[in-house]
Amino acid sequence: MSESNQQPAEENANVKIEAIVPDDTKKTIRKKVWEYMENNNIAIFPRPVYFRIPNFKGREEAAKKLLELEIFQNSKFIEVNPDKPQEPARILVLEQGKALYVPVPRLKEGLLKHITVPENASKPQIRSAVSRRGLDEKGKLINIDDKINLDLLVVGSVAVSKLGQRIGKGRGYADLEYAILKEMKAVDDSTVIVTLVHDCQVFEEIPSNLFQPFDVPVDYIITPTQIIEVKTSLSRPPGIIWNLLSKRRLNVMPVLKLLKEKVEKEGVDTTLKEVDTDVEEFKDLPNSYFRRRRSRLRPKRRSVSQADGENKENERKSRPQKHRFFKRTKVFRSNDRQERQINGEVKHENEQQSHSNNNNKNFRVKHFRNKPKPPIDFSLMVTNIEKTVRIRELKNALMESGIKPNDITWRGGKGFCYLHYAKMNGKKNDSIEPRQIDNVIETLKNLKIKPDCDSQLEVTIMDRISRIETTDVTAV
Repeated sequence: MSESNQQPAEENANVKIEAIVPDDTKKTIRKKVWEYMENNNIAIFPRPVYFRIPNFKGREEAAKKLLELEIFQNSKFIEVNPDKPQEPARILVLEQGKALYVPVPRLKEGLLKHITVPENASKPQIRSAVSRRGLDEKGKLINIDDKINLDLLVVGSVAVSKLGQRIGKGRGYADLEYAILKEMKAVDDSTVIVTLVHDCQVFEEIPSNLFQPFDVPVDYIITPTQIIEVKTSLSRPPGIIWNLLSKRRLNVMPVLKLLKEKVEKEGVDTTLKEVDTDVEEFKDLPNSYFRRRRSRLRPKRRSVSQADGENKENERKSRPQKHRFFKRTKVFRSNDRQERQINGEVKHENEQQSHSNNNNKNFRVKHFRNKPKPPIDFSLMVTNIEKTVRIRELKNALMESGIKPNDITWRGGKGFCYLHYAKMNGKKNDSIEPRQIDNVIETLKNLKIKPDCDSQLEVTIMDRISRIETTDVTAV
């Protein structure tokens, strides 16, 4: 490792975030860590780190310290989370010839993937295998019926205390992964759990009242500068606590649904909670987060000098302006006409041509304007849309599902939109049938606008809605 890569970790080793106060919650602690890492340039790609397990400078040094742990040296089957800061740890596991298991992101397509590489694999091959794309495309899928026994778990954290208390990014994926593995008997209370973090993410203590029975503690905390062994023994989840999960979790994680069906046959009570409250929302974020998101969508402008800018402006003004609504007609003149025009013989002919054009519909100038839209028959109000969703993503999802409204009124920033359906040719008998409406509503309720959207859409039939600020669904 070069000196330039080691230096940032050493500079920030003794940097601390403001102390935790009794009124702090998991949400405010995460916010403190994310803001501090962003403002002090400790975080690295992908940025911004909000809503993520933050990637940090010195992650390679932290991963190398795994070699100093006796449990790592003796382990044969190791699970490492798929987050970016754990990438060096995944590389290290394969380089040491150990079996690597990586959880499927968000548990959408299964539980784990067993990642393998050829015996004499090069470093680029190993790096490619443990990248996000490699994890998606390669590896053997492990499900709940497969028998495995893990010796060590390596997880990511947003904040962690020296007592072993761990705070993740707020979605509960790592806790659910551990609970499912415990139900499968792939891990038990003696399985060692390690987390790799930056020094600034380590706190002396976090209020114990913030933690629930489903929270997973850690045994070792590894930073770029130190290894912290947790002396206290905190209780671990007994497995899946079904009455703390909602139906939405089962809909977005098929592996949970399969596990529920399996344990029900064994007589386990799997009653779910009725109200979905296990998803946290993060508001009060700094403007820099939203600025960075907008800048990725905005094309970059080339910087020009003042003189170059003035030349461009003068060139633009000297160009002939094209009319917006009229089609420019090309004129073709024969050589004979050009000769007669020089002799002044075509003036009278031009006057006759102009008079005849006024009486001929074929010579009318066409106006390129939108045709009037048919009246709205009914509208569907779609709510519970995540605020990060854009209208282009909604249109793509609708088209893939075969849903074709005539118009969309988009209010994505407020979490809802309207889908307008119009009568064809304004006739009542051309409106959509009730049976088709039910099919559309059912499809919308199960629609996933983005693969990472966890919320389930809710649909309501509305009365006539004004077309003000509507967007054509066929627009790109």
